[in-house]
Amino acid sequence: MEIIITGKHLEMGDSLKAHIEKAVTDMVKKHFGDVLEAHVNLSKTPAHNFETDLSFHISRHFAVRTKAEDSDPYRCFDHALEKMYKRTHKYRERLRDTKRHESAVEKEHLPALTYVLNAEAEDTNQDNTPIIIAEMNSVVPTVSVSDAVMHMDLMDQPAMMFKNVNSGRMNVVFRRQDGNIGWIDPS
Repeated sequence: MEIIITGKHLEMGDSLKAHIEKAVTDMVKKHFGDVLEAHVNLSKTPAHNFETDLSFHISRHFAVRTKAEDSDPYRCFDHALEKMYKRTHKYRERLRDTKRHESAVEKEHLPALTYVLNAEAEDTNQDNTPIIIAEMNSVVPTVSVSDAVMHMDLMDQPAMMFKNVNSGRMNVVFRRQDGNIGWIDPS
């Protein structure tokens, strides 16, 4: 397992790096068994707080992400790690099964190159209209609705597109404003 630790707008001391490496290694050994890589990004915010972005790449196309903010860098990292534990605790068995049977799950690659789709809005953004930007190459998994919700929760995303294993159609799950989960299954 590779642990990538980066600091943004701050210098990270050896003791903080050692604390992060030990905590990540212990958590991965205890709860995951095997992870491809872990990314820890600690940055200083304009409000003089610290923000930790923590990401575990469990398999080639699956990552678990958390974020935390605090005034102390050690506490900030520990909060992010605690969120990671809580987020994965209820899905632990399904994650292990997903990792073991990843080759059996069919994946479709849908490319989405990074570019600005609405260039006129970029030049004349007077009415505060957001610019539409494609983010990255995407992998659309073929999973059940409950697994899609699990992936969405673990990756801390507001929505997720997936191919429904039962119907074979493209579906979307999303988090509604009332906190519930919405499911779009076009006919």
